[in-house]
Amino acid sequence: MKALFKVIKEGVYASYQDSGRPGYRKFGMPVAGPMDKYAFQMGNKIVSNSPNSLALELFLGGLSLEVLDTHKLVISGADLEATLDGNPVELWTSFLVIKGQILSFNSPSKGSIAYIIPQGGFFADEVMNSSSAYPRADIGYVLKPNMILYGRDTSYTNKRSRLIPSLIPTYENDVTVNVWGSPHVALFETSSIDTFFNSIYTYKAGNRMGYYLDGPELKFVSRGDILSEATQFGTIQITNNGQPVVLMADAHTVGGYATMGKIVDEDLWKISQLRSGGKIRFQWRE
Repeated sequence: MKALFKVIKEGVYASYQDSGRPGYRKFGMPVAGPMDKYAFQMGNKIVSNSPNSLALELFLGGLSLEVLDTHKLVISGADLEATLDGNPVELWTSFLVIKGQILSFNSPSKGSIAYIIPQGGFFADEVMNSSSAYPRADIGYVLKPNMILYGRDTSYTNKRSRLIPSLIPTYENDVTVNVWGSPHVALFETSSIDTFFNSIYTYKAGNRMGYYLDGPELKFVSRGDILSEATQFGTIQITNNGQPVVLMADAHTVGGYATMGKIVDEDLWKISQLRSGGKIRFQWRE
């Protein structure tokens, strides 16, 4: 391994993420992994990494890194106005960073989450076959000032590679997502089911565990508490105040709120990349 970066400013929230730790949910351990799996996977593909290579996931910007060694990398996902020594960096395209340069991320222009992926991936200790950070269990690394980020000592060339334009997603702050229905829908008043699928909800606040939405109040036939049962990335819980919470990549393994459904996997990136104030419409998956 080799030292690649020194953290000058840690940004809003940045953490190491690989594809997560599936297989441990029965022990109460969330999967974690990337919030935007498509951006993560395509970024790794651009620099010819293995699909599980470790990336740095960054929310909203504010990060500054000093380059400690020349290396090839790619930035995929949201446009967080990345610059190298003050010059704009092209997304979804590999490029070289040279020792002594400064890689910075400012504020989100489109989307909210970006991935910094060096060729060969970052290097960090594994817990349960994964280096993904899960701070609630004191697992993995969340960036702090002066931290040294290590990568794998792989060979690289000056040749650039990029994702073809037709495969680059467009990040909107007004999205429609498809939902698989939940067996709990009978716990809601019929009018509330109609309301949920015919209203606009606003992303109010959240983190890697869950996104809190605001919109028309949903009402239960009696009450919304259930015996705890399995949840996952994309589960839509309805809390006792009648508002939805979409569980995200660090979703707890079980929950006791009635659910309206689960967002289909191929639409999860749309939710993940929303910024505060983003609009969401839900529709049944046919």
